[in-house]
Amino acid sequence: MLIPCRAELSFRKQAIMTSVLAGVILPLPALADTTGQTAPAGLPARTAPAHATTPASTEAVMVSARRGASGAGQHNAHSETLISRQELTNRNIRVMTDIQRVAPNLTIQPSFGSGALNFTLRGVGLMDFTQNNTPSTMPYLDGVALPVSIMTTGMMFDLDDISIAAGPSGYTHGQATTGGEIDFHTADPTRQFHAGITEDIASYGRNRVEGYVSGPISRSVSFRIAGQSMTGGGYQHNAAGQGFGNANLGALRAKLKWDIDDTSNLIIGGHWTTDQSEYASGHNLYNSYNVPVTQDIYQTEWGLDPRFAKIIGVDGSNTKPREDNIFWGANVRYTKNFSWGRLSTISAYEMADEHELTNQTNSVLSYGNMFRNNQTNVFSQEVKLESIDPNARFHWEAGMYYSRSRMAQNFWYDSSDRPGTTPLNETRYRQNQQNFNQYVQLSYRILPKLRLIGAILHESDDRQMLNVTSTNYNLNTGAIEGKTNFGNSGALSNQFGGRVGAQYQFTRNIMGYVMFSRGFKPGGFSANITQQAAQLRPFKPEQILTYEGGFKAMLFDRRLRLNAAGFYYDYRDQQLLGTVLVPPYGVLGGYVNAPRSYIYGAEFDAEAHPFRGMVLTQNFGYQNGVYTQFQSLNRSATTANFAATGVWQAINTNYNNVNMGLANLTLSGAATYTWNVFRDYRMTFDVDYSYRGRQTQPQYIGQTGIYRSPAYFLVNSFLTFAAPKQHWSVTVYGQNLADRRYWLSAGTQATFYGVIPGMPRFVGARINYTY
Repeated sequence: MLIPCRAELSFRKQAIMTSVLAGVILPLPALADTTGQTAPAGLPARTAPAHATTPASTEAVMVSARRGASGAGQHNAHSETLISRQELTNRNIRVMTDIQRVAPNLTIQPSFGSGALNFTLRGVGLMDFTQNNTPSTMPYLDGVALPVSIMTTGMMFDLDDISIAAGPSGYTHGQATTGGEIDFHTADPTRQFHAGITEDIASYGRNRVEGYVSGPISRSVSFRIAGQSMTGGGYQHNAAGQGFGNANLGALRAKLKWDIDDTSNLIIGGHWTTDQSEYASGHNLYNSYNVPVTQDIYQTEWGLDPRFAKIIGVDGSNTKPREDNIFWGANVRYTKNFSWGRLSTISAYEMADEHELTNQTNSVLSYGNMFRNNQTNVFSQEVKLESIDPNARFHWEAGMYYSRSRMAQNFWYDSSDRPGTTPLNETRYRQNQQNFNQYVQLSYRILPKLRLIGAILHESDDRQMLNVTSTNYNLNTGAIEGKTNFGNSGALSNQFGGRVGAQYQFTRNIMGYVMFSRGFKPGGFSANITQQAAQLRPFKPEQILTYEGGFKAMLFDRRLRLNAAGFYYDYRDQQLLGTVLVPPYGVLGGYVNAPRSYIYGAEFDAEAHPFRGMVLTQNFGYQNGVYTQFQSLNRSATTANFAATGVWQAINTNYNNVNMGLANLTLSGAATYTWNVFRDYRMTFDVDYSYRGRQTQPQYIGQTGIYRSPAYFLVNSFLTFAAPKQHWSVTVYGQNLADRRYWLSAGTQATFYGVIPGMPRFVGARINYTY
């Protein structure tokens, strides 16, 4: 469900309590704006006062409210998608890539041959396969930035909601980005005791268990502990029929809340995840090594050279690509309300310990074995002050955000299939990074119906790659045959960003807005099989000028909400995962800048309540992008020339006026009907769909055929039987009921090209119980 802003969400949550049955929130439409408060435009969600009832504390409360479309954010000049706890359950959103099924103009792709993910909003995103650069679309967990995307592993449980904000960010919190942000909001401790457990069993042996316990320790202290376990679900296989892709993941999360007095509180949180899953093996569509290619998109292959396994010190008896990762973090949040404003602080520490074994060519011949070691820690601190009265004519907020990351990474690559190369290479480096953002946003109502918004930020980003070494090994003996130290490299950026806009309240239920923004993101480094000093030159920061306008309307006595927005992005030095030629290794991934490009599009969402029990939702996204000034190496032409001649020679192409190949059209919608049966029971039936247009993979600009993923259309459904008084429910569901074949992303290594398939038909059952 698309809700165009989160700014009034906390007010709506304070005013509306929602009933929950067996861990599933029933589809009772929320009553928004019941407080009569309207937050100033473009502002982030307000923090509830320390003594206010939090959303999580209403988990077992039944109240009646006026039915109708949700009005959260209808008075805010910003476009944002909100996926509620109910929608997360109804749409079976349990892994990150599921989110793109319900949000317009959003792409979440596995980084080929890795468990890391890449987030793109409205065509703005960086495919960070080396996992050492700032994402264009930043994920946040309870306000804490996760600049290394693999840190998002295992967080999809016990969430209150997910909000997705497109466009430049950093004006009101966090770090500056060009694409936007995805915020994951976890459930808070409750003042009453609550507990719940969910067992979910589905096709391919997938088993998910989730649970939580929440309640008071004393009159002023409460806690919440939640966890999940996910196993099985691997829907890929090899030619011998062996399955692949099984999850093996466990996670815990805990929060302790202390209501110090009526005006202040302290929340201490922590989380821990372990992941030993089989990840991201692709299906071969093309290669020049005479490796058989099949039509079965779910067939993959793998192999592990025992010599490679011995040198890197992993178990050679298990030849499957896999992860062996641990993620953990801790944070402290303090909020203090004064008569004139609010002070809030967040201190956080996040740690990733990643060990990733992949087969880059998806072949039984052990080609392209790669092993990544990545130890990264991130410390962040934010302090923010803001005025407290949302009805004030003048509203202000100001803050500072600081982050420091330390990374030690090395990866080994087996290139024994390529004539003239050193069979085994290890690239090792450390990377230090510091980011400091200062921001101010003001909002002023100059006329009863007209409000002006302005914001400015300054961000400094300093990063260094230290002691970059490239070591070549004898694959048979493990002896070092050559070592090169490329020394240190640095990249420093200092930039200003800002935005100005206006909103006009035509009537009580119809509002229009315009917003102009300048955003930016720092540059960074490629770090991939380093053989030449030129590979370590930093790519430049990118800048983006955005123009957005839209309206928000609540019609027919709240039975219909209709919101729409249009946007145009003027892009400068767009950061891309491109291609560099490094003979004799061939074409390798590397980051480049496209000097000029543009993206334009539109979004709308609707929520209708035609009669009691029926809820209809629909959202639409359109995006299109064109490079206007860009020349770069043509990967497919260069590899095709090598296949024909056996010689690596760079072939460049002018991509001026070439389409970016974005997924132009994204659609999703649902029809949900709830009715009472047997007096004390309730049934809910749902049918929902999603559509995604064709998309060209980033490294194959202007290409068609196998390099352009086909469009796909998915249909899902569920039926829930719930016993409100007994606090249990049973659900049967189906995902991808038509069993469509599609892929999530694609990638290449040497002259191999493969795709990572999306989920086939899954059917399952879920049992929930709460107390």
